[in-house]
Formats: sequence, C-alpha cells, structure tokens
Amino acid sequence: MIHHVVSWTLREDLDRDAGIARIRQLLTDLIAVVPSVRSLQVVENVAYPGKNQDVAVVATFDDLAGLDEYQVHPEHQAAAAEIRGLVTARAAIDWQD
Repeated sequence: MIHHVVSWTLREDLDRDAGIARIRQLLTDLIAVVPSVRSLQVVENVAYPGKNQDVAVVATFDDLAGLDEYQVHPEHQAAAAEIRGLVTARAAIDWQD
C-alpha cells in the first residue's frame, strides 16, 4: 500500500473556507475518474494556524504504479494546475507499508 500526503498553504488573499472547499471538490472528484485511487480524503488544519499548512490530501494506492497513474492522469493534472493558483506553499510525502 502506498500512502500519499500533500499539504498546502492557501494564498492569504483567498477566503479560507472557499479555498478549502474548492480543493476538496477538485480532488474528491478524482475518485470517480482515476481507477487506481483506493481512498482519498481532503482534510483541513484545525490547530496552530500560521504554523501548520491549511489543507491536505491523504490518499492510498495499491502500489507505486497506481500512484504514478494518478499523477499523470489528465484530470489530476488539471486539478493540480488549478490548486497551484490557490496556494503559496506545498509539501508532500509518500510511503509504503
């Protein structure tokens, strides 16, 4: 199982709730179109604002090939491009268990 976590800091000029809602919609819509997604959840930070990032996606895939399929999928590429316009920072980690 591959675990994929990406977190972002939203642009300060955006409405936080609207930005998180848009990211949630963009990414959860991928569940129906990317077959390799086993689970996907978009979560928002509730502690230490200003220190922690604002929002993250937590997803799982059977293997690295499944993660790669997700990464290059045209719908994911379109979602990622829109998300890049909403954020100022990004961090990611992938691990296997």
